[in-house]
Amino acid sequence: MESFTSTVKSQVFHLDGLDTSATPLSVSICYWYENSARSSLDAFLPPRILERAFYKTLEEFPVLAGHLKADASNRIYIDVDKDNLNMPVYTDTCCELEYSMMQESGFNIHKLPIDLSNEYGVSAPSGLVGGKIVSAHFRIVRFKNNGGVLVYSSIAHYITDGYGYTQFMNRWAEVSRWMQQSQDANAAPLPERQYIHNRAFHAAYRTKQTTALEPKVIDSLTTRT
Repeated sequence: MESFTSTVKSQVFHLDGLDTSATPLSVSICYWYENSARSSLDAFLPPRILERAFYKTLEEFPVLAGHLKADASNRIYIDVDKDNLNMPVYTDTCCELEYSMMQESGFNIHKLPIDLSNEYGVSAPSGLVGGKIVSAHFRIVRFKNNGGVLVYSSIAHYITDGYGYTQFMNRWAEVSRWMQQSQDANAAPLPERQYIHNRAFHAAYRTKQTTALEPKVIDSLTTRT
């Protein structure tokens, strides 16, 4: 965590109308990994590597550590304050449930000894933690005898869309693999990536002309009761 907190800079990300409309939503996904080779804990998604890689990835996605705020005109923005960070919740725990039981249940999360929906709100963007709203949660659940791992992640939709969410998860995986391989003297350097979180940059590339929806399309989107 220190690698992130010692390098992050204070900055503000202004949200547009589309971001604001997504405030009540989140992008929440469970990733399941079976340890079919029965590798040791140090070789199969090792806790120390995953956590270090997570915070290194966060350096490229500082928006995840910001507070959701509104200015005097009620315009919503994300405030990343290096002296008052809103850190994502990250936990790595073990459970006594066999991974095979989750497979047999069709990976039904309600079979888990941990209630993810109540703990973090699978359908909500954030949860109250210590009296403040946290916009991103990540939980690693390790099954009995190191039989498999669940990686659960939930990020508020006003921070990112599905594509941006995938970019974060892919980068986390990439950094994790690099950290494991970097123990080899011949390992390649970590590939450089550039991520843009400023909405104004994206808005500049939107078309200035829009085509009005046809009446029949509008009618199809209208709910009648």
